Amino acid sequence: MTVDSITAINSTIDFPKFNPATGTLFCLQLSSNITTVINLDLYNKENFDVTYRLESFRRSQFTGPGGFFSTTSSPTKSYGPYLLGPVDPVGTGDEIQIGPDTVFNSLLTQTNYNSNMSLYMGTGNVSFGYLNTSTTTLLQGSSNYDLFVRAYTRFNASLTYYWCPNSLLATNIKNFSAIKKDKNILLKWATENTNSGNAYEIEFSHDGRSFNSISQMDPKDNNLKQHEFQFHPSQSGSNKLYFRIKQIDAFGKVTYSPIRIVDMNDNSAAGFIVYPNPVSRKVSMQFDRSLNGNYIIELTSLAGQVMYNRNITLNNSSNVQFDLTNPPPAGIYYLKITDTKSKLSYTNKLFIKG
Repeated sequence: MTVDSITAINSTIDFPKFNPATGTLFCLQLSSNITTVINLDLYNKENFDVTYRLESFRRSQFTGPGGFFSTTSSPTKSYGPYLLGPVDPVGTGDEIQIGPDTVFNSLLTQTNYNSNMSLYMGTGNVSFGYLNTSTTTLLQGSSNYDLFVRAYTRFNASLTYYWCPNSLLATNIKNFSAIKKDKNILLKWATENTNSGNAYEIEFSHDGRSFNSISQMDPKDNNLKQHEFQFHPSQSGSNKLYFRIKQIDAFGKVTYSPIRIVDMNDNSAAGFIVYPNPVSRKVSMQFDRSLNGNYIIELTSLAGQVMYNRNITLNNSSNVQFDLTNPPPAGIYYLKITDTKSKLSYTNKLFIKG
C-alpha cells in the first residue's frame, strides 16, 4: 500500500488476511519506506524581544493485532537561537518560519511478528494503526508563544506472510535424507503405498529455488521400498547443495518431498533439518553428514531463554530424535546443536504446535 501526503496523526492501513486453506502460517513481516517533511512556524506573544531555542524529533509507529508494535524516532534536532520581536499582529518581526526539513528520508523499517498468527488468518482484512507525530521541547524563550507544526508524509508499506503449503508435499515419501559420505552425497528415502502410475525424479539446486532433474525412476510395486542415489559434488561447484524428490502421479499432479540441504564446506558446522515442523513433542534432526563426538542440544525462545537442554554422544550418526517431555508454549523457537570439542554450532527454527 502507498499513501501520499498524510497529514493526520493517526491513520489506518488494511491488508488482506492470510487464507488458512493455503497452508500453515508461521510468521509475518511488515516493511515500510517513509519520507516526512516538516515546517515549523514560531510566534513570539510577548510585548518585548525574546530569544527562542527549541528541539524536536519525529515518531513513526505501527501497531497491529496481538501486540504487534514497531516504532522509530528521528534524531533529535536543535533549532535556534531565534531573536523575535514584540508581538505585532500586522508585522512579521515577531515570527519565524523553519523548514522545510526532511526528518525521515526514505526510512526503511522491517518488523517480524510470530506470536499469535490466528489473528491474521481468515477472510477480510487485518488493520494496522499508523502514528506519525512530532514532539517539540522549548529550551529557551518565553512560555507565551505559538508553535505550529506542518508535516507531510509519504510511505509505502507491505505485509509479507511466511507459510508452508499444505498440498505440495508428497505424503508417501518417507525418511528423505541427504548425507555427505566419502566426498559424495548419499540420498536415501522410502516410498510407501506407491501407486503404479507414480513417477519420481531427483532434483538438485544451487540456490534452493531453481531445481533441475538429475535422475528419474519408476517404482514397480505398492509396497514400502527403500531408495538410494549417489550424487557427485564435482558436478556442482557450489558449497550449499539442495535436493528434493519430485513425484508425478498418473493424472499429472506434481508433489514434492521436503528439501534437504548439504553444506560441502568441511570446516562448517553440520547442517540439519527438523521434522516434523511444526512439532508437538517428538523432534527429529536429520544432519547432512555423519557425526561423531559429544554435542549439546539447546532449545531457546526468541528472547534467548533456554527451554530445553541435553547432552548427547553421537557415533557415526546422522539422525537424532528426542522427546520434549514438557513442551514450551506454542510458538517459534531456536534449536541449536553445538560440538563440545570444536565449538561449531548450527541453529534452525522449530515451530511448536499448541
